Amino acid sequence: MQFAVIMRDTESSNLPPEVQLELAKQTFEMLTSKPDPRIKAVYPFAGERAGLFIVETNTADELQEVIGAQPLSPMSRAEVHPIGSVQGVLKNLKQAEQRMSQMAPAGASTRR
Repeated sequence: MQFAVIMRDTESSNLPPEVQLELAKQTFEMLTSKPDPRIKAVYPFAGERAGLFIVETNTADELQEVIGAQPLSPMSRAEVHPIGSVQGVLKNLKQAEQRMSQMAPAGASTRR
């Protein structure tokens, strides 16, 4: 399953600025030199101390492992969103449409 993981600086770290800078540098060096194959894409946010990771894992524990392995993890907050597919959304919409048509009174149209 794929997840969008938004990692943001907590801005409340007690680490000295030079340590924070080094952790950021280590994170991006790690992402470019020996990337974790479960991380499918990384998008730093322009002008922010934040970014988006697209991560593919089989379990929540594995996702937590990927997030925790980032050097920036101790001074970041992760926001996780499961990613679906357009086909999945269309399937759900069609099912909802069928349920609505079954609930409509006889002779009533669900379309305008």
